[in-house]
Amino acid sequence: MTAIHRANFFLKIGVGLVLSTLAWLIPEWWAGAALSALVLITLWLVGTPGLRGYLRGAALLVLLVMASWLVNLSIQGVPVSEALTTGIKLASRLVTTTAAFFFIMATTSPGAILAACSAARLPPIATLTLSLLFGVIPMLQEDFARIADAQRARGMEIDEVGFLQRLRFALARGVPLLVQAIRMAHAISLTLELGGFDLGRKRTTWREVGLLVDSPSPRHVQENDP
Repeated sequence: MTAIHRANFFLKIGVGLVLSTLAWLIPEWWAGAALSALVLITLWLVGTPGLRGYLRGAALLVLLVMASWLVNLSIQGVPVSEALTTGIKLASRLVTTTAAFFFIMATTSPGAILAACSAARLPPIATLTLSLLFGVIPMLQEDFARIADAQRARGMEIDEVGFLQRLRFALARGVPLLVQAIRMAHAISLTLELGGFDLGRKRTTWREVGLLVDSPSPRHVQENDP
């Protein structure tokens, strides 16, 4: 695991917010597209896990944004060239924002999030919110992929079809994914209740957290070994 993967959770959050803010403040479409390309290349160079699946989703997002804005602005009488640049600008902003936070979710474990929040002395509800937000989304992505595999096993070809057909199949995964998300939320709430989660109880951390998240020292492990 590289140092960039072990970087402090809040450091990653800060970089993600800076990139997102920069993407939405850049006025030129070509500069926004260049920033998006730079972010994606960086994710590839550092070996971000699950990048191929994200790129597929990002490509679909770009196509939807471009198509919707081209149609919308064309109906309003805006020239095609101007509508195209507007679509590229908005798509680039979304790609930069989602890519930055995808990196955070793909390279930060729930334990690292808990350690960073505990070291920062955040309130328990804030720690819980951040842990669930950045921990549940990757799990839902895995469920989404499993639903797609189940569709393939039942003869639903979703790879070598047209864009509209693929979009329809993708939307068909939404219902089982929603059901799974509700079941997961119920399981998490039940687990917290059984574990005696209390907002008034302070937690400690088992890691030294600075700019990098360090593993527990052997001395610390021996001291806490029953």
